[in-house]
Amino acid sequence: MNSIPAIFDQIGGPSKVAEILSVKTSAASEMKRRGSIPVRYWPRLVDACKELGIRGVNCDVLVDLHQKETA
Repeated sequence: MNSIPAIFDQIGGPSKVAEILSVKTSAASEMKRRGSIPVRYWPRLVDACKELGIRGVNCDVLVDLHQKETA
C-alpha cells in the first residue's frame, strides 16, 4: 500500500471501513480525506485486512504512511 486512501479503496471504501472500525461513514470518509487513521483503530484495521486477504497492511506500514503524510 502506498497511501491511506489506497487502503480504504482496497477494503471497499469508507462505508466498509466505517463498518470495520465501528464508526460513522462520515468519520471514515474524513479519515480517508485526511489520509490519517487514529492509532486506536489500527489493530481492527490490520485484522480486517488479514481477514479480507489484503496484504501489506500492518502497524509498521501504517506508521510509514502517516509519516509520509506529515512530512
